[in-house]
Amino acid sequence: MTAQIVPQTQKAPPPTDSQPRHLSDLVVDYLELLGVEYVFGVPGGHIAPLYEALERSQRRGGMRAILSRQESGAASMADGYARETGKLGVCCATTGPGATNLITGIASAYSDRIPILAITGQTLLPKFGAGAFQESSPDWLDTGAMFANCTRYNTVITHPKQLEQKFIAAFKHAFQSPSGPVHLSVPVDVFRAPAPESMSYPHIDRLLQVPAFADLAAIEELSQLLIETQKRDRKVVLLVGEDCTRAGEEIIAFAELMGAAIVTTQGGKSCVNPYHPLYKGVFGFAGHQSARAALTDESVDFILAVGTTLGQWATSTWDKALLNEKLVHVHHDNSFFSRSPMARLHVYGNPKTVFEALLGRQKNVLNGTNGNKSVETLPEVNKREKPPQIEVQKPEDYRSNATPIHPTRLMYEIMQGFPEHTRFLIDTGNCMVWSFHYLFLPQPQYYRSSVELAAMGWAIGGAVGTALGTPDTPVVCLTGDGSFLMNGQEITVAVAEQLPIIFIILNDRSYGMVKQRHRQVVKDGLGFAIPPVDFSLMAQAMGARGYSIHQPEDFQKLDYEEICNHSGPTVLDVHIDPEALSPLGMF
Repeated sequence: MTAQIVPQTQKAPPPTDSQPRHLSDLVVDYLELLGVEYVFGVPGGHIAPLYEALERSQRRGGMRAILSRQESGAASMADGYARETGKLGVCCATTGPGATNLITGIASAYSDRIPILAITGQTLLPKFGAGAFQESSPDWLDTGAMFANCTRYNTVITHPKQLEQKFIAAFKHAFQSPSGPVHLSVPVDVFRAPAPESMSYPHIDRLLQVPAFADLAAIEELSQLLIETQKRDRKVVLLVGEDCTRAGEEIIAFAELMGAAIVTTQGGKSCVNPYHPLYKGVFGFAGHQSARAALTDESVDFILAVGTTLGQWATSTWDKALLNEKLVHVHHDNSFFSRSPMARLHVYGNPKTVFEALLGRQKNVLNGTNGNKSVETLPEVNKREKPPQIEVQKPEDYRSNATPIHPTRLMYEIMQGFPEHTRFLIDTGNCMVWSFHYLFLPQPQYYRSSVELAAMGWAIGGAVGTALGTPDTPVVCLTGDGSFLMNGQEITVAVAEQLPIIFIILNDRSYGMVKQRHRQVVKDGLGFAIPPVDFSLMAQAMGARGYSIHQPEDFQKLDYEEICNHSGPTVLDVHIDPEALSPLGMF
């Protein structure tokens, strides 16, 4: 997720209620100025004033509350909404356990640098430390301290006159580089304090503009290195990470100009069209041999690692095939440069800005020389098949007729069945492994995963937020049986909101990825098994539609067009082969 997200603004509608305005109403006014449409959360006594303000907003046609089933699900919904719209995702919870339940979802957004505002209620200010019901003030449980290490800004508002200033500070920290979640703990009596007659920051959008920046000296040095590389007829390869979502066009243009192969991290799959002839696949965890071959090509002089944090999965467990003296690390958060001390050069800046500058320099120098290499021309390919230039482990499994269903066959059916504009949210677990290696989408920006913290169940709530952010668009949540049992209750939100979400459950009766990884290391079995569950019946009990898929022929019975246009969620309970070896690879 890029850190350079500019909020979309709209004018807040004037209040029409005759009752006195509270600071909770002012909070809603500011959120509406930012174009936020929803607040996701679970109500409680200490957050009640905010819900009352949201109800007043909804009556006048403004933003409204979406009732999640658990607070962590609310945080994931805000995450999905922010990724889809580019706006601020907002979630809320009451004090005590409501606040603590938010933390996993907020920590996930922190790791993925997603701009979210978490608002938690707090007990009465005069009663801090007095043992109030569910007290989590700085004098007792201190939820503020719990959020401190997973937010970009975190504070308790201890006076009504602090509210506006601290809200503005929170908004700015959510969007500035590095972006991420922010947390405000608001005592219930502060929420109910009288609101000022007018906003102190009516032009909040001007305060939140994020400047594009780059180290021009480092860009100039890199440009000279690239020129010398071209003169020697040597190669450059690009490793594209998850923080390049808004720089894809510039990166592709640069790669074409240089004739550079492109590989991606797992999160970087959302930034590059897999059918582009220069793309060689994913490097690292669940990656492709063709990607590794591109990086280790002896004719390569430079590896430009762009927008990647260089964590364990992206580096194939810190493999020297990537982490060597050929590396040039480009990122907008220079704290990650500590992970690449061997790099020949560090370029600090927004990836889009960096590559715009590089393109301008390289075009003038390379045109008419041995630069400007032509891109390899491939025959016209079916974009519902595997890209021919990417080497997968077992391509024959795409059309496997085995029962139980081979997971690779499921990836094939997904590529065949859903329209290109479908959004895909990939949950943590075995489903993620199979999708990294075998699932290819011609619209890569619609492929979304959460690979840093990798919290199970993230995609279930995230799919709800995504669907609300893009009405009438099909959203696929690819998840596992373990994740669904943890968080599947959020499907009832999709039922209530009549959202066209298709939950595809890889049902292998186990915590599949953990089992597969454990078997790589030791032979002794652990307790991975999950008792048989009929998720199609569970879906129907919650008001959704459910289908059980036991064999490949069952896919032919599905009307994908009708499922995508249905005003409500659908669950596909896909019984996959629990013994199929997932392509964990390179670990």
